[in-house]
Amino acid sequence: MRWMVIVAVCLGLCPASAFAWGRQGHAAVATLAQKNLSPEALAQVQVLLADDLDRNEKPSHRKTLASVASWADEIRDIAQPDTYKGWHTRANPVCSDRLGACKDGYCVDRLIIKYAAILRDRSQPARARNEALKWVVHLVGDLHQPLHSGVNIDRGNIPAGIIGGEVKPGTTFHSLWDIDVAVLALKGGPLQGRLADAKPLPADAPTQWMKEARDVARSSAYDTLPGFSCNTHLKTPLMVDDAYMQQAAATARKQMENAGLRLAHLLNDSLQ
Repeated sequence: MRWMVIVAVCLGLCPASAFAWGRQGHAAVATLAQKNLSPEALAQVQVLLADDLDRNEKPSHRKTLASVASWADEIRDIAQPDTYKGWHTRANPVCSDRLGACKDGYCVDRLIIKYAAILRDRSQPARARNEALKWVVHLVGDLHQPLHSGVNIDRGNIPAGIIGGEVKPGTTFHSLWDIDVAVLALKGGPLQGRLADAKPLPADAPTQWMKEARDVARSSAYDTLPGFSCNTHLKTPLMVDDAYMQQAAATARKQMENAGLRLAHLLNDSLQ
């Protein structure tokens, strides 16, 4: 059996990645969403992206949801440190029904709600609605990455020393789900799904999705780890085998498909 070894050397010291699913995963979520847009919503998306700007505020020539799906990460790369701290996640404890802190509303579910409201408001400036669209596309993807919505006390900050026999310095348990699990999940080909429910979403739908993702973090990311118990740091070295990666990839693929369909539902509601 091929083993994947995660070696903890600096618990709590390394910041958790916030690049859920990576560029490929975000694009896959957005592609599925665009396939499920109503004609009215698709027309609005085309209008909102007609004069899109890149992170340097130059014409991007991007015309699809997939092409702008990682803009929120791109602008963070050139911003002052901590400018977008907390925007892409919410540290909800996996072993509690209590929600994590959301300082001044700057956390993943509250920001989706905020930017969806801007999208709905046709009196808002075109640039504000363009950027709101890009935030919603990205953050709905982020929210469905389980470790962006649910964490144990280690907050995913367990450095991964060796993965599948390959040394990968800087990889953490969180980024294992962000990248390695996501890549494995997408080997099954394009995401699939058809939006059937056209009923208006409740205002707090993103928060409900986040709670579901928190529960998935508990059941599929943490409970399946050897020796896991609530509110204790994971023992090291942590051994993650192929069986773990395969079930994690299946979970991630389902989460991505949920994200794509829910994103389409939210945009259809917001861009009527």
